[in-house]
Amino acid sequence: MSSSARPSTHPIADPHEAALAALRALCRPLTGGDAVEPRCVVVQPNEIPHPADALLVHHEHMTEVLNRHYGRPVDVHVLDERLDGDFYTRKVSLTPAGGGEVVEWGIARLDLRYLPQSVREEILAKGRPLGEILVRHNVLRRIKPRWFLRFPGGGPLLTFFGDTSRRPMYGRIGTIYCNEEPAIELLEIVTT
Repeated sequence: MSSSARPSTHPIADPHEAALAALRALCRPLTGGDAVEPRCVVVQPNEIPHPADALLVHHEHMTEVLNRHYGRPVDVHVLDERLDGDFYTRKVSLTPAGGGEVVEWGIARLDLRYLPQSVREEILAKGRPLGEILVRHNVLRRIKPRWFLRFPGGGPLLTFFGDTSRRPMYGRIGTIYCNEEPAIELLEIVTT
């Protein structure tokens, strides 16, 4: 048997368990090490109802997709943040510019070593959404969604964000590669 035809000796990780581990890792810096039990399920893109599917199933910055969907830019609101050396984690909400309901909840964990100084400074200033900053600074980037998720209304993770709507929501976990380095891990949950 050729080496390329030999079966793998490493078991393939359960996608649900891998997604939960990634969610816990994203939340950990914001919870003082305590676990937020995400209570969610991994779903396939075709299981996400419209318009959430159009907002999540793509390889673009959510900022750009939300701007088009709502017909105006979105504003970022940093709800919590932690800076630990070169690692910066923040919990955010996005709303349409000029006010309105939250259109996205998110967590971003950035490895600042992979970002130019001017980009780092603007991100830490908390004035604009992450995607907008990367696009404006022309940072070479590639966005890779890893898992799509359904969160139950009133569940621990949506409550962690302060959501009180009690309706299920859909989201994605992904990585943004900047200059081909895994610079940013993201959780993005759309409220539509």
